[in-house]
Formats: sequence, structure tokens, C-alpha cells
Amino acid sequence: MSLRSLFGLGSGGKAATVERDIETGIAAFERGELDAAESAFAQALARDGNHPRALHLMGVVRLSTGDAVAAEALIRRALASDETPHLHWFNLGNALAAQGRTGEAADAFAAAATRAPGHFPSWFNLARARAEQGDLPAAIDACEHCTSLQPQDPSALTELGMLRFRKAESTLLAADFDLAIDILQRALTWPDPPAATLHNARLFLGDALSRRGRYSEALALFRAVHGEAPDDLDANINLANCLNSMGRIVDAAPYYEKVVRLFPTHLPAISSAISAADYAGDFDPVANARWRRDLMQLFADAQRHQNWPNPRDPARRLRVGYVSPDFRDHVAMRLMEGVLANHDRTRFEVCIYDATAFRDQRNRDLRAHADLWREIDTLSTDEVVRQIRADAIDILVDLAGHTAGNRLMVFARKPAPVQATWLAYPGSTGLPEIDYIISDPYTTPPDCDSLYSEQVWRLPVSRFCFTPPAGSPAPRMRAVDFRPTFGSFNNPSKLNATVLRLWARVLDAVPGSRLLLKYAALDDPSAREWLRVNLVAAGVDPGRVEMRGWTRYVDALDQYADMHVALDPFPFCGGLTSLDALWMGVPVVTLAQRQMAGRQTEAFLQCMGEGGLVAADPDEYVRIAAGLISDRDRLADYRSGLRQSMHGSALFDHVRFTGELETALRGMWRRWCEQH
Repeated sequence: MSLRSLFGLGSGGKAATVERDIETGIAAFERGELDAAESAFAQALARDGNHPRALHLMGVVRLSTGDAVAAEALIRRALASDETPHLHWFNLGNALAAQGRTGEAADAFAAAATRAPGHFPSWFNLARARAEQGDLPAAIDACEHCTSLQPQDPSALTELGMLRFRKAESTLLAADFDLAIDILQRALTWPDPPAATLHNARLFLGDALSRRGRYSEALALFRAVHGEAPDDLDANINLANCLNSMGRIVDAAPYYEKVVRLFPTHLPAISSAISAADYAGDFDPVANARWRRDLMQLFADAQRHQNWPNPRDPARRLRVGYVSPDFRDHVAMRLMEGVLANHDRTRFEVCIYDATAFRDQRNRDLRAHADLWREIDTLSTDEVVRQIRADAIDILVDLAGHTAGNRLMVFARKPAPVQATWLAYPGSTGLPEIDYIISDPYTTPPDCDSLYSEQVWRLPVSRFCFTPPAGSPAPRMRAVDFRPTFGSFNNPSKLNATVLRLWARVLDAVPGSRLLLKYAALDDPSAREWLRVNLVAAGVDPGRVEMRGWTRYVDALDQYADMHVALDPFPFCGGLTSLDALWMGVPVVTLAQRQMAGRQTEAFLQCMGEGGLVAADPDEYVRIAAGLISDRDRLADYRSGLRQSMHGSALFDHVRFTGELETALRGMWRRWCEQH
């Protein structure tokens, strides 16, 4: 045995050469010379094909060149030789994440973090991977560990603030939004954050502030983001939505128009723009219908299904799927829960596709009325479509339209043979894959059919039923010497210049009268000031106007005692707001419109036999409102009798309504069977 062999000098010499190759490769990699780095690591592996460090570093090079599959294979070979180094696990996680294998990536990052509890990047990437998996608690825990390691790192604080905001969206608790606000504000206090960090911190902080009604602060942040990235999607849509929430729809319009121009295939942004267009004072129903059809044609999907295995039996039990992001304590469920409770489950199998981000007690209670309940809020369009196909749904019903959280891209794939839209959104989706829009003769007269891309299927009387909130106060009215008060609790975005000018005429027709406006956005000083300026421009004395902000829903109902007559805006009239007013004994004066969004109040009134409150033109609107508020006996009759009238109308007959809806669904199915 030689001395070199005895002391291991032969292998040591080889090891030293391998280490020199590795150091050469590292130096080249740090200079950005990937080819030279690869050559050096290849030389090291030629000398020792199982050298774990060389394998790992070659994997890092492959990952840097975009070959995540080869990177994974190399790093796994390194781990087979040595599982100890945390960087091997960390970069395995990066290679898996690059392939979209989020769960495996998260496990690899967790292994790295366990081996090196002080390695900030492992915890940071673990937080992002857990968030992508939908495991917010684990993501927040990992991100809080990051901030404990580097308390002044703006990227970690921003990531934690974003995660806390997502949690707040799932709880809707003010304290959770406030916590996110605090963290994101701290992130913005550190100098020179990375551009992407600054961008995200401002956007999420603005969104959190908006959720707390702090619109002025949010607006300043969104303007800053837009100033630095004027063509960015989020910069434009967040700025537009914030202005819209403040009632400044005219100011928001240019940003919505820009979104449509720059991002015509981004459905959430397009849905926001379509919804906002309904508020425009110069709304043209025909032009709007054509515009939204053109926009939604861009979502035509090559993966659209055209064949379905559903048995063509017109009389069998049907599987009806309802898709909504609002299966919770939400206005949509005040119009839906009566249907779910009264569905004939012997003839219809009720399947719920729940896209709700926040699940509360109402969500849990509603589950008793379903045969099948699927939570889809974290699923992709592909996954939801596959699930609906696997569930063999016969009729798929969209309950959201263009409201927030809609899953219209699922409907664009046509997973069910018959598809319809109904309930929360008062208008056409414009999506050609939706066959029917469910309406009624009052909301959608026959001469309006051309405004819809869907075929209108009219229920006999009303397009929905109302379930008032538990604990509603009894209708009451202030003392007889109370100043004559008109009012509106509608979104200020509906109060365009034409509406305010007409309301000025109403106030002028009743000397001494006043106007009561209430909406959450009016807690914000700048929103109140903007509305005050527009009232003055319309000829309304601000001294005759009272503005109120947010209160709990039942408290808001009680405040209808402070008005005598509700004034309905246009072209987008009240929906639930009008039902609330009528429920509290307050008559609502409305102006006849053509589009669905402008005919909801008229439909309610016609159902109750109160068509006399529907004005054919602005002059009649003024006459009805002024005459009504001067007739105290008639107002007293309304206050004591409107709730009873609602109870006796189709708006409250849930059993009858559900039967009529089921007849419509059966008719749609029968027609499809005949056509196929």
C-alpha cells in the first residue's frame, strides 16, 4: 500500500480538483456567465459523477436557463447522495415551483426551512407556496417567521400584509383589515423598497383602506401607482373602482375605457367595466348591448364543449347547478334562499357550486337545502369545468352575471347542455354560451328582447322573491311636524347629473323639503364633498341635503323612518334598496326605463299593484313625488300598508315562485331535448 493511498492523498487530490472546478463555476455563475459555469460544473462531474455539490450547482444552472425538469433531476441526484444541505432542498423547491408543482415545492421549502431555521429565502418561498396552495394559516405562519428574521425587510412585510388582506377577505372582519393596513403601512415606511414591492404594497394597502371606507387615502395610493405605471391593469382597475365606490363614476369612466382597450380578454376587469357602464347618465341601451356582445365575443373558447352525455329524457329528475360567489349573508341570498328551501327535490337535484370567499353562518345554513355542495373558490376554470361535467349537470345557472367574483369563464366553456343567467346582475352577460336570461314581463317587456345576447325566458309575474332580514324593525314615521323629506339610500354612482337635476326640480316643487342621502361611501369626507359639488352644479342647495354613512343593515332599515318618499335614480335604479324602502312602508317613485337595470323598481311596484308610482317622463316624476309628499294621509296609509301589500304579492310567495322557476327550467330542458 502506497503512502498516498494510506493518507488518502490520491482521492484528496481528485477532490481538490473537483472543488477548484466548482469554485470556477461559482465565480462564472456570479458574473452571469452561465455557459462558463456549466462547463466548469460539467468538468467537476466528469471527475466525480455523483458529487452532490456539483450536481446541485449544475441543477441551479439548468434552472437559470429555464430547464426546470433537468434541474429537478440533477438536484434529486444530489439529495440522493446528501440530504443535509438546506440549499439542495431550497432549489429543489424552486425547480418544482417553476413546473407548477406547488404542493411538492412547498414541502421542499419546508424541508429547507427545517434544516436552516435562519434561512430567510426558504421561509419566504414557503409562505408563497403555501398561499398558492390556499393554505393561508400556514402561509401567514411562514411569513411571520420571515419578518422575525428580518423585521425591516419591506418585501417580507408586504407579503405578510398581502396574506393578512387575503385572510380579511375570507372573514370580512374590520380587525383583520386593520391588521393588514398596519403591516402594509409599515412596509411603506422603509426607504428604497424594490419597485415590485412598492407597487404591491400600495395596491393592497389601497384595497384594504377601501374596504374600511377610507377612500381618500386609498385614492391617493392608487393615483401614485397609476402615475408610475399608467398602462398597468391593476393600476387602472383599482383606481377606477375606487372612484366608482366614491360615487365618482364620471371620473372613473376613462380608466374603465383604458382597461377595455388594453386588456380586452381579462374578464374581471371587463366585468367591472361592463357593470360600471350601467351607471352612465347618457346610457344608450342599444349601443350598450352591442358593445358588451362585442367584448364578450373575445372570450370565445376553443375548448368549448359541444357534446354532452346527459340522457335526453324531458321528464326525468334534473340536475340543476347554481354558481355564485355570494352563498353567504348577501343581498343575492335574500332573493335565493326561498328558492333553495322550496325546490321540489323529487324532481330536481339541487347542486351548488360555491365560489364564496367568505363563508359565514348563512353559508352553513343554506347547505341543508342542497343535494350536492361543491366549494370552487380556489379551483381553476379547468377544474370547475371538469367537476361540472363529472357531476352531469343538466342546467347550469349563473347567479352573478358581471358582479364581483363571477365565474363566467366556466360558462364560456359550456360544461352543461343548458345554461342560464339570473338573479344578482340586472342585465345581459353578452356571453353567447349562455342560452337564457330569466326575467319577467315587467322587468323585460317583449320589445326589449334585442338588448340581450341570451333568449329571454319570462316568469309569469316576477323574476325573484324577497326574504326580508330577520330582526327587521316595524315601519314607522316621524312626527307630523317632521320636515318633508325625500330620500335615497342608493350608491352615489347612480346619482348622475341628470338624476340630481331632476331631484332639484322635485325639491323646488315642495318648498321647505329636504333630501336624505345614505351610503357607506359617504363616511369619507372627499366623497361627501364631491357629491356636494355635484348637487350645487345641479341646482340643489346643500343646506337642504343630509348625508349619512354606514350603519348595520337593520339600523339602516330603521332610518327609513326619517324619509317620507324615496326617489329612485336612473338609468340604474334601485334593487334591494327599493325593496327595503317598500318593506319599511316608504313609497318609491321611479322613472320608466328600457333596460333591465332601470326597470327593477317598476317591476316591484307593478307586482304590488302600485303602478301609479311609475312615471312615464321626468315631468310626471316631479308631479308624483311632490303630490305624494304633500298627502300625509296617503303617506300614513303607505307606512302602515306597504309591508302587508308585499306579503300578499308575488314578491313574497316563495312556494309559487319556486314552482314557476321550476316550470321554466323544465321548459328549457324540454326544448333542448327536442332540439337534440
